[in-house]
Amino acid sequence: MISFLKKTISGLSKTRSKLSTLFAKFSGKTILTDDDIEDLEEALLGADIGWELTDSIIKQLKVPDKAEITREDRFQQCIQEYLSDVHEVTELKRVILLVGINGTGKTTSAAKLGGYYSKSGKSVSLVAADTYRAAAVEQIRIWAERLNLHLTANDKSADPASVAYDGVASGIKKKMDKIIVDTSGRLHTSANLMKELEKIHRVVLKLTDESDVLITIDANTGQHGLQQAREFAKYIPITGVILTKMDGTARGGIAIQIMKELNLPVYFIGVGEQVDDLVPFDRESYINGLISSEKEMVND
Repeated sequence: MISFLKKTISGLSKTRSKLSTLFAKFSGKTILTDDDIEDLEEALLGADIGWELTDSIIKQLKVPDKAEITREDRFQQCIQEYLSDVHEVTELKRVILLVGINGTGKTTSAAKLGGYYSKSGKSVSLVAADTYRAAAVEQIRIWAERLNLHLTANDKSADPASVAYDGVASGIKKKMDKIIVDTSGRLHTSANLMKELEKIHRVVLKLTDESDVLITIDANTGQHGLQQAREFAKYIPITGVILTKMDGTARGGIAIQIMKELNLPVYFIGVGEQVDDLVPFDRESYINGLISSEKEMVND
């Protein structure tokens, strides 16, 4: 858990740097000036906190500073209250279908997810159903060999639904604990490709109803990621999110909007290139990490 905490804190460094610098500037001020409020609004919106939550935070921080509760604490309390009606994550089911647009790190996330479960003692099978990108199958094969994971791939088939069916069937037959299906990146504006995704999901359901659909979203895309999830959900039932490339963005607040506006749990965040840089999302660590360093959290 400590390792996951450290990685969450590290992954939010760019967002935290902007916010903590601003709050440090407020230190010693009983009342914030109009300029302070303007700077705060700009920083919160720039971090993709969202208009509604930004307004709530500003209202709380306009109240004269009190020694018994710092502005940082009030900031975190606002977020906790904002997310109070959002469901916590549950254990992912046996089959995990990964979907998303091109370039969100889907294939890498599939492999890292397999590594995470393997490390926790579960048997894992990867399914290379990205049949459009020639390098995708080779990429996931390299990962599977490196992590010693079972892999189902078919270099001769261009039908992703067929590969997905064979891979899931094989995983079930071998009694694998987790079967992770990598699919091709696709734009939601392409009706044909989205219909194909429906078919992949449909053939999986013929084998088992123990399945989840996770969408990978690049944290750098901010609010555009919300729209991606909404569009994909018109075709298949999205059950959760993997937020990738968190370490490269100052828009770390986007996880809040995903959970609130889409009512979808964030299951994992990607905070680096290494296999163990896909870490389980912990809401409390995330909220604290938006403004507190690891040292401050440990001291608390």
